Amino acid sequence: MRFGEFAKEDLFCIETSKIYKNMGGGIKTVEFILKRKNRQIIFLEAKTSCPNENRREESEEKARKFEEYFCDIADKFHDSLQIYLASLLRCYEDLSEVGSSLQETGEFGKNELKFILVIKNAKIEWLPGPQSILENKLRALCKIWGAKVVVLNEELAAQHHFIATS
Repeated sequence: MRFGEFAKEDLFCIETSKIYKNMGGGIKTVEFILKRKNRQIIFLEAKTSCPNENRREESEEKARKFEEYFCDIADKFHDSLQIYLASLLRCYEDLSEVGSSLQETGEFGKNELKFILVIKNAKIEWLPGPQSILENKLRALCKIWGAKVVVLNEELAAQHHFIATS
């Protein structure tokens, strides 16, 4: 997937940022953080596929991989939010990679946080399962911040203007 062209001031490419790279191992991030004009702050993670919930009990290995998959994604959302908040508190010297609109802290609580997982090859009817699992894993974070979890496939991501159309 090739994600859309977003204004530099609205974007934090956290996964490729120096802030993240300078932290070393043990921290996970989403692809990017995006501020939308409608006061949404999007934390977007992309995957090509997702383990089948109906097959996770077929073996211990499948159950383990299923759990690892969703724990990994939840960790990415959690760690990315922490890095973003630390940048707002000026914990890092160089914030040049954090878009200027993402650095604005005035009335921060009026923003809506969204943790979005895009699963490229998922059928629309499969999406409620992963969304429910992630909502459960991120329940405390969503409760604290009033955040929402959304799971999309490539088609829906394009409809929401996350995917480049050229």
